[in-house]
Amino acid sequence: MTTDSITVAPRIAPWHWGLPLLVAVVTAPLWLGLYEPTVFYFLNRQFAVLPDIVWSLLSLFGTGWAVYAVTAPSLWRAPRIILSWLCAAPLAGALTRVGKMMADNPRPLEVLGPQGINVIGEPLYIAAMPSGHSMTAFAAASAIYFSLAPQGRRRLLWLFALAFGVACSRVAVGAHWPADASIGAVAGLFSGLTGAWLAARIPERQLRPQSWLMRGVALFGLYCLYVLLTDEMGFAINLPYQYVLGAFLAVCLALFARRSLQAR
Repeated sequence: MTTDSITVAPRIAPWHWGLPLLVAVVTAPLWLGLYEPTVFYFLNRQFAVLPDIVWSLLSLFGTGWAVYAVTAPSLWRAPRIILSWLCAAPLAGALTRVGKMMADNPRPLEVLGPQGINVIGEPLYIAAMPSGHSMTAFAAASAIYFSLAPQGRRRLLWLFALAFGVACSRVAVGAHWPADASIGAVAGLFSGLTGAWLAARIPERQLRPQSWLMRGVALFGLYCLYVLLTDEMGFAINLPYQYVLGAFLAVCLALFARRSLQAR
């Protein structure tokens, strides 16, 4: 992917801002609490047919650390990709924190107990609504998608399928109600659209590897590398894969450093 695929001017149509509302309407039976806990029990048990590693890895890609690692090549190849989701991240983080404080909802394990629930990784009991992993996944997917020129977007529609998988993983591991994942998706879509809109307004001169903006983004990558190598993030089973992501990120940061130190 090249910088030619990235929009310089914003290319977000007015109707795109209605996508979060559309998802909210479609998933209304979930966040209105209809059919619970029946829906949670059904999905949690059906998802259990897949190996635990599938769901734990999907949850890993609902973290900013993993998203940074897989998008690290865009530091020099297509900077607006990584800048778009990084611009979305503060809003997504704020919405997650405020939502959890205001809703103060217990998680399934707190309400239903461990009997009959398939739990993968660290058991969680409080601060359910919204799902931060779902919000991160949909924020990253929509930010990356809308950072592209319209003609280059279609080939990345799979990002939303991946984000949907992350949302499902939060139910599969027993950490969230379906409502938490649906609200996370709604807020994530809005955050991603906002991030892409903001990143489209960053001047071209700031996208060069020699710019202090991109160097700052790369420095943040060092912290992401540290987290990937030292933090289980609730799933000890993921550590070998985090090491692989960390190695990939380290190579990308080294390549960016080489380009950044080259003469303009």
